[in-house]
Amino acid sequence: MSVAWIGSQPVPLMDAIQKAAKLLASSHCPVFSLDADVHGTRSTIALAERLGGAFDHVYGETLAREVALFTDNGGMFTTPGEARRRSSLIVLVGEIPAPHHDMLLAWSNTQPDLGDGGQRAWFHIGGAAPASRATRQFNRQLKTVPITGGDLPLSAVLAGLRARLQGRQVTSPLANVDRLGAALNKSQFPVFVFSSTSGEAAGLAMLQGLIADLNRKGRASSVFLPADDDAWGTALTSLWMTGFPPRTGFANSLPSYDPVRWDTQRMVRDKEADLHVWVSARGEMPPKGRKIKLISLSRAEAPTANATVTIAVGKAGRDHDGVAYSSRIGTFQALAATERSSLPSVSSIVQQLARALPGRQDLPC
Repeated sequence: MSVAWIGSQPVPLMDAIQKAAKLLASSHCPVFSLDADVHGTRSTIALAERLGGAFDHVYGETLAREVALFTDNGGMFTTPGEARRRSSLIVLVGEIPAPHHDMLLAWSNTQPDLGDGGQRAWFHIGGAAPASRATRQFNRQLKTVPITGGDLPLSAVLAGLRARLQGRQVTSPLANVDRLGAALNKSQFPVFVFSSTSGEAAGLAMLQGLIADLNRKGRASSVFLPADDDAWGTALTSLWMTGFPPRTGFANSLPSYDPVRWDTQRMVRDKEADLHVWVSARGEMPPKGRKIKLISLSRAEAPTANATVTIAVGKAGRDHDGVAYSSRIGTFQALAATERSSLPSVSSIVQQLARALPGRQDLPC
């Protein structure tokens, strides 16, 4: 099976490496869109730094919204494991991504063994927008008590709930708010579970204000569940390497974070870059119709459309061992290959690219 192509022609891997290295060496502004495990992410960021490029995640727009929840507002956060063991009151906020439903359903079959030890209760704060079929079924399985406000959007429901819990009057009634208030008074460690898909940034900022209010006379926290675990792992890896999340560039050698300037998809679209390096261990394809030289490192069985160089790579946890973020445990975990193959890892290909560049130096990671 071919693993490397120049244009549409299969070639030996080293020929593809040499061709890609020439493109990288001649580029004045390369950009990297990446989706890989920790090792692949570290290598790709290190290569971007060496070349003075910029990097972003393949799901950059979603990830940027999630990062903004922390950089723009901050809040009180705990881990899923801590919530499962200590909280007898779980409050879901808005839409929770379907990949996390199994974890929360597993919580419903257990009881906290720390904290107040009470029977776990479930509430759901929702807005006027109709919930998806998966969310409705999920809430039925958990037997959540709904907190709603008729035609009010989620942000207004959160604002009204915050006011009511502070003993203030609100113009629109909220369903089951007294029941939630009683549960909050009883619980020693209520936890609010939310995602970037739960609602608008203003509403989620209001949620953190509500949690801050509760912490003035007790203890409460929240669990953030990312829309995509691998993307969030990339954000955390970028943070410990550069001090910044993705959408970071190295134009002046030092890392510079700017979620608008270093949006790689925008840079490609607006022709601010002259080379696009697409890295996707899951096999996601780059957007079509972009008039820019493309190097594709993707889990594919055929060359990527319009790519000058395509190299097939494996996925951590499937084709080879690796390390990736898991929202179930709230940190990184080792992944063992489930269908080990001969496909090279992203990190090994990026290392070979670095050694093929002028100077022939290995990357530090």
